[in-house]
Amino acid sequence: MSIVLLCGILYGTLRAAMLLFAPVNRFANALLAALIAVLALYTAPYIIGFAGYYDAYPWLSFAPYNLSLAVGPLIYLYVGAVCKVNWKAPRRWPLHLLPALMQLLYYSCVFAQSLAFKNNWDSEVHRPYLEPVETLVLMVSLASYFLLAWRQFRKSGNSAHEWLRNVLVALGLTVCSWVILIVAEFALSGLSYFQRFPFYLWLAMLVCYLGTEGYRHGAIVVPVAEPAVPVPLATTPESGSKPVKTVVADTGNLAQLAERWRATMIAEQWWRDPGLDLANLARLLGTNTSTLSRALNEGLGVSFNDMINRIRVDAVVVELVRQPDAPVLDIAMAEGFNSKASFNRAFKLYTGTTPTQFRLDALLQTGVSTSG
Repeated sequence: MSIVLLCGILYGTLRAAMLLFAPVNRFANALLAALIAVLALYTAPYIIGFAGYYDAYPWLSFAPYNLSLAVGPLIYLYVGAVCKVNWKAPRRWPLHLLPALMQLLYYSCVFAQSLAFKNNWDSEVHRPYLEPVETLVLMVSLASYFLLAWRQFRKSGNSAHEWLRNVLVALGLTVCSWVILIVAEFALSGLSYFQRFPFYLWLAMLVCYLGTEGYRHGAIVVPVAEPAVPVPLATTPESGSKPVKTVVADTGNLAQLAERWRATMIAEQWWRDPGLDLANLARLLGTNTSTLSRALNEGLGVSFNDMINRIRVDAVVVELVRQPDAPVLDIAMAEGFNSKASFNRAFKLYTGTTPTQFRLDALLQTGVSTSG
């Protein structure tokens, strides 16, 4: 049990350390690394406990491993830093971690005392009085901060943060499991190390997951949409109404941006992936779906589906001539189409004919030019 927990915690902690070296999103990555470290520390007593270290070294009791009051604030601050919602007073963010700092000071002070004092303090003061208060505050903190974090995520409205939804779901399940564990502790007058093991195994898995997802997305810059600049139009003399505001878009920059992204997609051959959609392409390009969609629509005058299907059809056209004996559907599937119906529809739309007829015409033209 100890080794299983240790392996999960070490892997997640290593990923957290790697997060700190990402060239962008430094503040958000530091918050996630801190969250992973807090969860790892909270699991540490069970790693050394299952290994028998508390029996061999009883002075380890009250070691400052428990910083659980930092979990809720770190979730909330991390989501806020990623989504950049309601981030108006960054100087005040440390106040959210003040309860966790008090928790650290408390355990550090008691840990520094003699073993006899700690044993007496645990039985006379900590367990009967302080632990229930700490537990109640923890339950309120976890529930409140998670709801605030979820609200920030929903308010962001940016589908480039969809991966964050999965992280929040995992954290939400953790909060629910944590509350259930606390309720079971009081209902059953305490649980043994072995009865608590499934929850701490889940924490080790969560640390691995947060480390992996955080590292995967830690270097992706998600631009925040800037407010459009309204330009007043002239008042019509007939109506005498107030000027109507409209938005002037810099289509030149959008066209350059869209063309660069299109060239990157072609160079990387991402269009061959039949599962590629707007959200996946935005993630690969390090942008968000709203910016990508706007760049394509206003910059190039096409939608994502129009662009990707046209690229795939062009590739199929080349292969139909280059491989005259290859099955048409095999070529279409190799170029990213995921069904015969969608391929035939797109091919007819962009070429005006069917794939079979196109190949026949191409072969006839080749034969005529050769004979001539």
